[in-house]
Amino acid sequence: MNQAFAGVGAALGLVVWLNLFPIPLMIASTIAHKSHPWLGVCLGALAMLTVVPGILRVAKSAWGKDWRKALPLAPVTPGVLVWTVLCVLALLPVVVAWAWSLERTVGLPHVSDPLASVGVLGVVLGAPIAEEVLFRGYGLARIRELGGERRALLLTALMFALAHGSWAKLPGTFVLGLLLGWLVLRTGSLWPAFLGHFINNSVVLALGRLNPMPSFDQAKGSWMVILLVGAAGLVGLAMLWSPQVRGRIRGLSAST
Repeated sequence: MNQAFAGVGAALGLVVWLNLFPIPLMIASTIAHKSHPWLGVCLGALAMLTVVPGILRVAKSAWGKDWRKALPLAPVTPGVLVWTVLCVLALLPVVVAWAWSLERTVGLPHVSDPLASVGVLGVVLGAPIAEEVLFRGYGLARIRELGGERRALLLTALMFALAHGSWAKLPGTFVLGLLLGWLVLRTGSLWPAFLGHFINNSVVLALGRLNPMPSFDQAKGSWMVILLVGAAGLVGLAMLWSPQVRGRIRGLSAST
């Protein structure tokens, strides 16, 4: 029974940490935003970044001198980074269409992402750094010790999806979490996850300014942009599928 639940407690704790550490600055951000919007935006980003020293302190209490297991930053090749970006772009239309379909066919209500309240800087900078250190840094390493690599990958991706608070977006966010977690496990580095998360949030935010939730009937322009982004990712992946790059990508192996 203990083996069956190995890592589950640590996984649930990730969502608690994500909501606990930013609370003081989130309150300050909400207050400041009413009279000084940009100050509120900056405080919102800082609120997310407080997760990093907070979770590293947790890591130090868990591993002592080995606390750096929560912050794997091994160097990676440019090919891996480019491949990461193209994969995220190619996945984007599937994720958006999935959420759109669930909202309209299954009847799931549209729920705003709670992290959207941290503002632009929080979404494109604070959230990628904080969430990657939390889920793919500390969470992945801790749960891997308790329940193995496969369980760590699945549980961190699930908690990452649940933390975003939208049932319609859950499948797509879960798949993104699997991709980013797999990259960290194979490279021993958070750099691909940081970049992939940053690209995902930046593109989604930019597309959201065109239309909060594209409709095939009423926002053909928005869907055209989304499909073009996905096509660019697929074309890029096809162009990179040369023997040299393919060998480099296939050679991904954990270095830490």
